[in-house]
Amino acid sequence: MSKQARDLARTEKAAAIRADQARKERNKRVAMIAGIVVLLGAVIAGGTWYGSSGGKATTGSTTAAVTAGATSVLVGKPSAPVKVVIYEDFQCPYCRELESSTRDFLRENAAKGKVYVEYQPINLLSQLPYSGKALNAWAAVLEHGSPQAALKLHDLFYDHQPYEQDSANVTDSQISGWVKEAGGDNAAVRTAMGAKDDAFFAAVDQLMATAHIQSTPTIVVDGKQLPGASVPDLVSELEDAVDQGS
Repeated sequence: MSKQARDLARTEKAAAIRADQARKERNKRVAMIAGIVVLLGAVIAGGTWYGSSGGKATTGSTTAAVTAGATSVLVGKPSAPVKVVIYEDFQCPYCRELESSTRDFLRENAAKGKVYVEYQPINLLSQLPYSGKALNAWAAVLEHGSPQAALKLHDLFYDHQPYEQDSANVTDSQISGWVKEAGGDNAAVRTAMGAKDDAFFAAVDQLMATAHIQSTPTIVVDGKQLPGASVPDLVSELEDAVDQGS
């Protein structure tokens, strides 16, 4: 896909996201008729908001390798010419915007051997409950499940990200349901989810300090942080880096 075509697709997707957010805001103020609720659910389930690619990093019949790091999940081959690290928070709306704009592009190019992507969730927005609860569940799946399940859960946490004012309203049952949907449910994962993984959170905090991460999303390409001041800028810089590096 050409850069011009990607830019057009990204613009259309951003418009769809804004339209969907407006609909959801209206849902908070008025009672919607059953038919509209069903329609909204169908749109979300159909993936038009985010275009999720599923539990494995796939594009068509091509599948990228998915492996687990100590606190991250990695997609692609280490030998890829471009190395990308994305520091992100599951509650960060800008991370969600970045995810919706880059998921397909990065997974497709990882499958082609052009980029090696490391997704590193952190707990920057620690004052918002969803940030920590989602990260703790994700850590359990990363450690006691599979890398593929961790990647799928990563995607689901963005697909279901609540508004910041609703962060405390996401229940343990909902999170457990997404863990099951991701294929990460087992006895060890359920046990690990029962308490905060202090060692994992401490390791993530140390990573943030070492890398001087003060905001999300932060993208590092081949050891250099992208300077973009907005998500569209970051997306454009990331796509250019992958295209030029390959």
